[in-house]
This record gives sequence, C-alpha cells and structure tokens, in this order.
Amino acid sequence: MVSGTAADLVASLTLGWNLGNALDAPEDETAWGNPRITPELLQSVADAGFDAVRIPVTWSKHMSEGPDFTIDPAWLNRVEEVVGYARDAGMVAIINIHHDGAEGFDAVEWLTLTDADGNTTDANNAAVRDRFVKVWTQIAAHFADHEHDLLFEGMNEIHVGYGKPDPRHLPIVNELNQAFIDTVRASGQRNADRVLVVPGYNTSIDHTLAGFVPPDDTVPGRLILSVHNYDPYLFALRAEVKSWGQGSPDTDQGSQEAAFDRKFDRLKAKFIDHGLPVILGEYGCTNVEGAEDYRRYYVAYVTASAKERGILPFIWDNGGQGTGAEQFGLFDRATGEQFQPELIEAMVDAGKGQTTTNDLVAPDVSE
Repeated sequence: MVSGTAADLVASLTLGWNLGNALDAPEDETAWGNPRITPELLQSVADAGFDAVRIPVTWSKHMSEGPDFTIDPAWLNRVEEVVGYARDAGMVAIINIHHDGAEGFDAVEWLTLTDADGNTTDANNAAVRDRFVKVWTQIAAHFADHEHDLLFEGMNEIHVGYGKPDPRHLPIVNELNQAFIDTVRASGQRNADRVLVVPGYNTSIDHTLAGFVPPDDTVPGRLILSVHNYDPYLFALRAEVKSWGQGSPDTDQGSQEAAFDRKFDRLKAKFIDHGLPVILGEYGCTNVEGAEDYRRYYVAYVTASAKERGILPFIWDNGGQGTGAEQFGLFDRATGEQFQPELIEAMVDAGKGQTTTNDLVAPDVSE
C-alpha cells in the first residue's frame, strides 16, 4: 500500500527499472525480440534491489478506429496481469501511453503536436486531445480500483524534432497534462487520489525547466514530474564515443559529471524544493565491448547524483544483449539472469546511498 504524498513515495524508494521493448512494442510484446513477460523476471529485478518498475505501454494497434477508440479488453487485461507481477514482487509500478507519441512511428503515432502536413493547428490539437481523453478514460476505468502501488504516467517523449522547440508546443504539452489529470480524477474510486506522473516537453530537463507548468489538481501532493536524460548522446545511446567523464580521453559533448550535478540541482531548486517530486524516468548507457568501466562509472555517477538531490532514477532496459548502439539489456528476459551484475551492483549501491558521488573514482585513462 502506498500512503502519504508523492514526495513521501519517491523518498521511500531505492531505484527504478524500465521494462522496455515489451508492452511498448506496437504490435505485441514479443514483436521486438523479447519473450513474453513472466512473474519470474519481475521477481529477479526486485531481488536485485529495484523496488519500482516503469512499464511502457503502446496502445495504438490495440484499439478501434474513432470516434470511440475502444481498447481491446484482452490488451488491458494483459497490462493488468504484468502490473500484478510487479505487485507480487513488491514493486511500485508505473504504466503510461508510450510510442503512441513517438515521432515517425507510422500507423502508431497519433499523440502529436502537428498534423499530417507538419502544421500546428487548433484542429489537430482538438483531435489529439479528444482521443487522449478517450484513451485515458478507458485506462483509468479499468484500473480504478487497483491499489495505490500503481501510478499512471500521462505520456512519454512528446516532441517535434530534437532542436529548440516551437514555443507554441510547450503549452500544448502542459494542456495535455491538465487533460490527463482531469480525466483520471473524474474516474473516481482510487483514481481520485492516485499518484500521477506528468512530463515536460520531450521529457528534456532543459525544456522542462523552461516551459513546464504544473497542472492543477484536486488533491494536493499527488503529482510527480518526469524527465529523461541520455547525455552525452554519442556515448550513452549511440556508442560512437567509448569513454566518459572529466578524465575521458574522448569527447563528452559537455555532459560530464558537473553538468549532471547542475541539471539535477536546477530541478531540485525549481520543483522538488517547492513540493513537486521528480523522477528520472529514463536514463542509461548502452553496452560497448571494452568500455565496461566507463559504463559502470557513468551509471553509478548519474544514479548517485540524482539520488543525492532527491530524484528517483529509472534505468532503461530494452533487453538488448549485444554490444553497440541501443544495447541496454541488464536482465535476461527469459530467465531473469543478470547480464551485468557488477553494473547492477554499482547502481543499486548508489541508489541506496551506500556509494556517493564523492566515493566514485573515474576509470584510469592510462591503463
């Protein structure tokens, strides 16, 4: 049972894990190469030291056409089953609307800031909001009596491109957040005071600091802000750079240890210190052969830096077992076995506060 405020909840948790490339695969949970989710997998993650799980869900291919956009009951039931696995493992769970808002996903993306011609229009905003409300009305109704160890997250990384956002788009994201809050609260039962998670534009820390406006809520202290971070992109995501940190012999794109500290300090000062807790809903570093020490140092440092400022991190895991870009697997999805036990141990120690940023030593570049 989750009680108290959202801030109390965030403070009580150690570390979060993402069940990526599963229920967020548009066609089916096995469409992107991972096996069906099992209770044993969630128990293995919990046993490793994670006490929260973010379960991304893509709904587009599991609903009818408009005007009703009716979600397939079998899909809702499967999502509920996986949420139950998390609960049985003693984990707090978050479900969301995920790749329905993924830019460039043909036949999937509908949660957009522009129409099919790339224009920002009142008509597109109204159509998106109508579908968004109808989808959340159904999700909220299905889970209305579920215990408070289930959180809802309104949407994922809603954006148009990765450059400076169109200033018209920042308030549209804020308006969708408000629609999400209003829709869930109106569904009643345990949704009347369920903890809800809202993002800023593209979950970018910089854009969130610049343009996020907290939605109004009917109950105080039951909202969480979510941001993501995969900086530096060429190291953490693309594996084109194989080292990180102040002592790195390679480039960091300006995203070294102090840069993370500054970003998290700003989030704390603007939101956490004013009663709005923050989660780092996604972060991570892809597996690269020969860069294991840098990866372990990076993940431990970012985890520790976030936790020292009261931010709860959720590591991204997509099940990828290889080396190179987008290989974020930490657990074997079939067996629950740990791919990277030393990395997981370093991360969990940082999550528990047993390792701080002052304790961490960057890899020796002379070796």
